[in-house]
Amino acid sequence: MTNLNWQPSEYEWVEQVRQLLLDLARSCLGDVPKLPMHLAQKARPTAEHATRLLESARDRGLAEPQWQQIQELAWVADVRKLFLELAQVYLSDLPRLPENLSARSLSLSERAQRLLDHPTAEDFHPQATPPGPGKTGTGAAESMTETETPGALLRQLKQSLRHHRKTSSKADSAEWQQLFNLLDLAESLYQRLKE
Repeated sequence: MTNLNWQPSEYEWVEQVRQLLLDLARSCLGDVPKLPMHLAQKARPTAEHATRLLESARDRGLAEPQWQQIQELAWVADVRKLFLELAQVYLSDLPRLPENLSARSLSLSERAQRLLDHPTAEDFHPQATPPGPGKTGTGAAESMTETETPGALLRQLKQSLRHHRKTSSKADSAEWQQLFNLLDLAESLYQRLKE
């Protein structure tokens, strides 16, 4: 494991970006995909924050080729690239959204969720901290294994649906993307309720 010296604020930023990515994916689902102003205005600051995190890793001796081996840094590098593209769209006279924006946004939001659930770095992470004495749940929640939690079940459902989509005769149907967006929304709402 690698110590990135990430503070809780970095993981909070990951969650904020995950929400931005979900909003971005939803905004691209319409007949005419568009980049809403509130998301466009966050593109450059998000890319700049990602750049600072990558520079911090570089300062600690983690060269760019190593980033792909650490899920946090690989995700940050991909987020930076996407939000730089969005910043260029925002500043362009003839804006044209990047290819597969919705799919890329959803993929990055899923990776963010995995990162938050199972970080590879040896950093403080509130969700990765096991409950201490007197902090365990009660009733049915206490008897749930980690794979039976609602969040894990939602992820399993998404994986199962992805498998079914690959074998479906209507794999290119827009309804699949809508279904995955709804599941992402359900997962997001569950995370908020859990906090």
